[in-house]
Amino acid sequence: MPMYDADTDVIYLCGKGDGNIRTCEFEDKAPYFHKLNDGFRSTVPLKGVCMVPKRGLDIMQCETVRLLKVTNEQGVQPLSFTVPRKSDAFQPDIYPNTASNVPAHTAQEWWGGSSKGPKTMSLNPRDKSTNGAGKAPKKFQSVATLSSDVKKLETRIRYLEGKLDAAGISYDKK
Repeated sequence: MPMYDADTDVIYLCGKGDGNIRTCEFEDKAPYFHKLNDGFRSTVPLKGVCMVPKRGLDIMQCETVRLLKVTNEQGVQPLSFTVPRKSDAFQPDIYPNTASNVPAHTAQEWWGGSSKGPKTMSLNPRDKSTNGAGKAPKKFQSVATLSSDVKKLETRIRYLEGKLDAAGISYDKK
């Protein structure tokens, strides 16, 4: 199961039943792959693996990727890969702009054949701009607006509870 980090061109090679994770750097010219290091070694075989989005990394500790390894014995095990650096400042050379959580196009555009690249954002904590990621963070809302939102949510909860009751589905009514 290859996990590819498009921001750094690093491939994490994981195999079902294998405990080790190998790392290679991808390049678009021969020989294409360069082994980086031993990656992660373990005798506990994995059943599945996924990569945490860059927005969830500890960038001040130079964490470049975090994989979640699923095993029979240990459940979900987070594996952190870091670049050793002496400085605790933001490292722009290992954190290029990365995919944001804002969609690049609507569902209608996608169904229509759109193939835009992802909107990106900076991981630098000092960078307050959105870098194409959409709207800037929301300002504080008024108490009246929040109260209205709470009432709408409470109404929706009562509606959904009614649907569950009508269907005879039991649930925790806390």
